[in-house]
Amino acid sequence: MNELGTIWGRQVYKKNSLKETNLHPFSKRNQNALVLVPCCKQKSVSPFQGQFQQPLHGLQPLRNQLLQQVQQTPNLAALPQNNQGILNPNAPLTRAVDLYVGKFYQVAGAILRGILTGRYPSVHILIVSAFYGLVRLGEGLKEYELQMGNRLQNGLKVYKFWQQLGLWQILHNYIVFNYIAYVWSLLPVPYHRVFSNLWKALRNTQIHCYHVQAPRAGRSISRIRARWLVDIIRINPNYLIAAPFPPNQLGSIPYNFHYHRC
Repeated sequence: MNELGTIWGRQVYKKNSLKETNLHPFSKRNQNALVLVPCCKQKSVSPFQGQFQQPLHGLQPLRNQLLQQVQQTPNLAALPQNNQGILNPNAPLTRAVDLYVGKFYQVAGAILRGILTGRYPSVHILIVSAFYGLVRLGEGLKEYELQMGNRLQNGLKVYKFWQQLGLWQILHNYIVFNYIAYVWSLLPVPYHRVFSNLWKALRNTQIHCYHVQAPRAGRSISRIRARWLVDIIRINPNYLIAAPFPPNQLGSIPYNFHYHRC
């Protein structure tokens, strides 16, 4: 059995450990917020000539394992997006913030780019992707088509793959290293449940985590999630560290937001 380790004076989970621990204390001056946002089906390949951000530590071996699974799953390997992208060694890389062009990114794109350039240094954003796992806004990605509910050749659904390989532990380490005091999940349920072990572990710590929901939003849910993020950042970014706690209604958004503990 693996156990809890210490790096640079901070506690982190070693691979496959399910133990819990009390994380570092927070003060108002070093509190940061992390917002988890979903990827989307709509993508646009636009090669980027600058420098890409690197993947989170420990993530690339998990991506390599999933790539092998996709290669061995005929219906996934046959998809044009995968043939042209992740299964093609020479496929171009696109910055994550530019690759995804669905409704969420149409609404929140400017804010996401502002966060990427450091305009809001206390706000962290990670994209949750069915293929890439956790993605920084400035990472270089290839085109792909994969959903959390897809079944791999071994019978395992993609979200279960990420659960079993411990993607939550990589996210946990990111939270610790970056002094994250509040986590806000804008994820749909299949993506949110990938981190079920993390949500359980955080309940015994000083980290606060909330799943932001807009009941009855229906097909507008992606735009509503994006509007929530945009309005929070523009009106008062301190909402993200609960100073004060975010309101249930924001501007002209005709929905009452619910904040459920993760």
